[in-house]
Amino acid sequence: MTDIDSRIEDGATPLRNAPATADEPTAPDASETVSSEAAPANGKTEPTADGNAMDDGAIDGVETSSGGVAQGEKFIPLTRFAVMDRLTQPQYWSSGEADDARKFFKYLGAWRHQTYNGRILKLKEAYMPFSPDRDTVRVLEYSNDQLADFQSGFVESMTELLEQANYTRVSMEGLQKIFSQKSIYNLDLEVDLSEFEELVIYCRGEMTETKERRSWKKLFIGKESYEIPRYQRLFLLLKLKSPAQRIDEIMEEERRKRDGQPIERKKAEKILAKNRRMLPPGICCDHIYLKLFKNIPTTDLEMMFPNTKVRFRPFDKLKLGITAGGGTIASIASTAGKVLLITTNPIKAMGALIGIFAVVGRQIMKFFHQRNEYMMVLAQNLYFHNLADNRATLTLLSDRAEEEDMKEEMLLYTFMTREEVSRSDLPTLQTVIQKHLSILTLWTLCIASCMTALSLKTTVV
Repeated sequence: MTDIDSRIEDGATPLRNAPATADEPTAPDASETVSSEAAPANGKTEPTADGNAMDDGAIDGVETSSGGVAQGEKFIPLTRFAVMDRLTQPQYWSSGEADDARKFFKYLGAWRHQTYNGRILKLKEAYMPFSPDRDTVRVLEYSNDQLADFQSGFVESMTELLEQANYTRVSMEGLQKIFSQKSIYNLDLEVDLSEFEELVIYCRGEMTETKERRSWKKLFIGKESYEIPRYQRLFLLLKLKSPAQRIDEIMEEERRKRDGQPIERKKAEKILAKNRRMLPPGICCDHIYLKLFKNIPTTDLEMMFPNTKVRFRPFDKLKLGITAGGGTIASIASTAGKVLLITTNPIKAMGALIGIFAVVGRQIMKFFHQRNEYMMVLAQNLYFHNLADNRATLTLLSDRAEEEDMKEEMLLYTFMTREEVSRSDLPTLQTVIQKHLSILTLWTLCIASCMTALSLKTTVV
């Protein structure tokens, strides 16, 4: 039998597979084949998990690999073990075939694992010149042209791996739209995206979490429900521009602002230093940073970037202005008379001046304290949302891509054994599989809910 990739034309169905290379092992054989009829190209609508078509524009700011708007989640929210267990139930097969199917899936998993092992080794080798965490001696030296080729090849390989893991790309337009939304953590954050030479953002598993909070509309006695949109997984690939490149860009930007009048390079260097003062120590433009987060609110993507600036909200500015300004004015007014005694009682006047400076210093410290509270909230949220960094991200994403491939292939092979399927039947087969997945997911969620309820009941008893 030919490889599964020869069965499905690229782009014809989300049940796709990475193209096999010459040095990859051959896939295990199955019991049915597919005729060589050409499969139709995918249209502008694609069945969702419930089998219905979804129109373009379903997810704002999220693109498919072809540059269009995503047609819905391709991620299967079940483990390969749950899918295998469900697909190999004895009632779905003739006598003895269920055990054979389970054995075949295990052999298929072993072959798939071997192919991904080779793939992750190549990715790690390509990432080594850009890794910020390497602890080995640098022996190989590369020219700038070679590094540029390695960089473009690595970024391309990463996007392929992410799409294989059923992640969806977030466009720059969508990112700017997300940045304009209100933060659920009551933080006012700002990110300068022009600092990055490479910026790749992928997400997977859009969900909405419902929470409750006290509301002034109910006099802070009753609670109201509110929704928090989240990404279950969020991937970032970042690489800073070199200082020389960024300084040239700043000089050009300032020249345009000044109607053609240039600025000195030293001034541009100061602007760059000010813009990058919030970067963590040791961050370098020679490195590519890979970050993987979990359960990230879509309205707070700014806090995922290393150059995030925390700004005061208008309410905080007003509150600090009233308290600090009012306290300072009151202190100055009360001590003004004592200051006038500097000629008759200099000791008392100096004490009054010291008191004024102490009040002003205390009000200034309030601003720094409020800023530190913002940074603490930011750090706490990042601590609990971080999933993997750099090389660990490669390993985890490779594992996720392998998992998705296995689930898709087990479903495809199972349904192809029921009857002979041609390429022209693939869209219909896709719809059938999507409906089966919808039922399977609901069945799994029902069991999980029952187990949770039973656990709560046992705890109460």
